[in-house]
Amino acid sequence: MKRVIYRVDDRLIHGQVVEGWINYYNIRNIILVNDRIASDKMQRFIYESVVPAGKKLLITTISEFLKKKPYKKIKKDRVLIILGSIADMYALKELPDESSYINIGCVATESRDIEITDTVYVDGNQLAMLKEISACHDIFVHKVPWEMPVNIKGFDISSHGGNK
Repeated sequence: MKRVIYRVDDRLIHGQVVEGWINYYNIRNIILVNDRIASDKMQRFIYESVVPAGKKLLITTISEFLKKKPYKKIKKDRVLIILGSIADMYALKELPDESSYINIGCVATESRDIEITDTVYVDGNQLAMLKEISACHDIFVHKVPWEMPVNIKGFDISSHGGNK
């Protein structure tokens, strides 16, 4: 597994993330990038309380993450960067490099326009964002590491109506 894992999951930190990613890969450094959580003391407290002992959690806004790039200060260990939406990943699309792995765990739009997998439903705009990101980076969909990943590179946006 690569050193920097970007994970898009609209549920943020939950059981699959803790057991399936943090514990499975013995990740000690987690960065939750979410404007809403970063600005809400109660939400911050809740997410800080679900991270296993011995793990470090940084909660930051998108703009602070872009400015400070805190994952670059962690040299040896894997880093899990958790994002709540495809739009958030799109805002960071310039950051992943050859040491990065982009994973989508669960994204469910209200309209459920386009089904990529049984846990990833997007609308046309989100699909266009994914297509742009996947032009430069592989994007894999899987809930947990031991599951077979689905590479969405080349997912045919034209057969799904494009932007809405």
